[in-house]
Amino acid sequence: MFAIWRREAQDRDSPQASRPLLLAADAAALIARARGLRLAAATQPVSQRAAGDSRSRWTGRGLDYAESRAYQPGDDLRDLHWRLLARTGRPYVKVHREEHAPALHLLLDLRPGMVFGTRVRTKAEQAARMLLLGCAAQALAAEGAAGALGLSLWRGPVRSAELGRGLLAVQRLAQRLQQERIEALQPDHLAEAPETSAGVFAAWAQRLARTLPEGARVLLASDGAGWDAPDIDAALWTLRSRVEVLLLRVTDPAEAGLPADAALDGAIFVDLARQQSGPWPDAAARAAFSRRAAQHRTALLARWRARGLRCIAAGVDQSDVAVLRALRVAGM
Repeated sequence: MFAIWRREAQDRDSPQASRPLLLAADAAALIARARGLRLAAATQPVSQRAAGDSRSRWTGRGLDYAESRAYQPGDDLRDLHWRLLARTGRPYVKVHREEHAPALHLLLDLRPGMVFGTRVRTKAEQAARMLLLGCAAQALAAEGAAGALGLSLWRGPVRSAELGRGLLAVQRLAQRLQQERIEALQPDHLAEAPETSAGVFAAWAQRLARTLPEGARVLLASDGAGWDAPDIDAALWTLRSRVEVLLLRVTDPAEAGLPADAALDGAIFVDLARQQSGPWPDAAARAAFSRRAAQHRTALLARWRARGLRCIAAGVDQSDVAVLRALRVAGM
């Protein structure tokens, strides 16, 4: 995990030093885009020909018979249990088991390393957009039967809040993201040790595993920096044993291969993991960095797959439509 900034951009009073994590106009556009793709997907032909149990694209009023109860004024006449009426002479209605969308909890990583981006936006901003797209897609697919939505923000200590259900919860999520600020990276951000960060995540994951209902879903939006630590690895395994976990891994192209030094004259390289800083590396160091980055990425993905975790990778410059389609493939 690293960060780059130029010497002339270190002024704390710079107008770009602090800005909203998500703009209101962008939030509205993301929700509208999720709705548009949902309507387009609803007109696609069904590929499954054989009858049988399969996971429905939509959730809502189910078809599984649960029980019968006495008719009450206002009940839907289409639910009348005619055979029971014929046997008893009294009206009864069938009660069906509803298909509710699972409870959903979000973790947005806002640690200093997420305030980095060499393309369209920072990793923190892309992570926020991915979470909002995923929540909007699930709430729209739930058709009025959405599960509870919770949000945790990881910046220092983890702050958690319950947002409610349905589209109202999605709107509250958008408002919370608009209230958060992107703070320019400062040298004092190197003060937090990786062990402290891992302990914070582990405590949060264990607490969440105890409180979430069975069948819940957890979305983790992060760059995955430091997630190979033993405490975080064990916490992910504990969380996965209880709920479904989907990792939204946000990356920047510079993390896979450092750009040429001619484009970064006067830049400072900061290694947040080792808490070191210095001038921009030479060609040999950049080549070694690319090899280590590829090896680390392969090992991390293999470890997550072995734990039964699903992962969606998205770059900071990836379009919202591409992200939304990847989320739909993952079952959102």
